[in-house]
Amino acid sequence: MKLLYTSNDVRTIGALQSVLDEAGIAYEVRNETMPYPGAIFDPEVWVIEDGEFARACGLRDVVTQLPPVSQTPWTCPSCGEKLEGQFGSCWKCGASRNVGA
Repeated sequence: MKLLYTSNDVRTIGALQSVLDEAGIAYEVRNETMPYPGAIFDPEVWVIEDGEFARACGLRDVVTQLPPVSQTPWTCPSCGEKLEGQFGSCWKCGASRNVGA
């Protein structure tokens, strides 16, 4: 078992978990909660099989280099639906946030 990633950014940890799940790489997340008042333990993602570590590192590098998700609300350029900033495509018509960009 090898340590792949540690961060206090739970969104990045979650994105990494999703990518590892999709790739079929077994992992374990530690320190998801802070067990002691005043103690800070950032969540850690550990790859269980050492043979999968190199592939997991490649996936980690892709995930951690993604641009931050915008939180600015936007209007769908195709149908005019008002959407929250974290969405990259319209829930109503499926159009991408950057259609025509």
